[in-house]
Amino acid sequence: MNAFAIDLGDEFVEQVARRAADLIAERQAAPQEDAWLRGADKIAAYIDCPRSRVYALASAHRIPIHRDGSALIAKRSELDQWLLRGGGLRT
Repeated sequence: MNAFAIDLGDEFVEQVARRAADLIAERQAAPQEDAWLRGADKIAAYIDCPRSRVYALASAHRIPIHRDGSALIAKRSELDQWLLRGGGLRT
């Protein structure tokens, strides 16, 4: 079997290691950015409104929420888009 070695240099190896660490950190952070919020209290805190407003919007089908049994759940990204489009403003 023939073997050969390539000298990449310490600086290049360090750059690759730093980039790999950055990519791992980004991937670990990504799920939190689009995490599910469980419960009206957490949803209300995220959109900065009273819990009663979340229930009112949910019953009127005016907020992008889902249900897990009786619990309200919402994806952060869906709430962000909803807020950017005007949120709970009456039309």
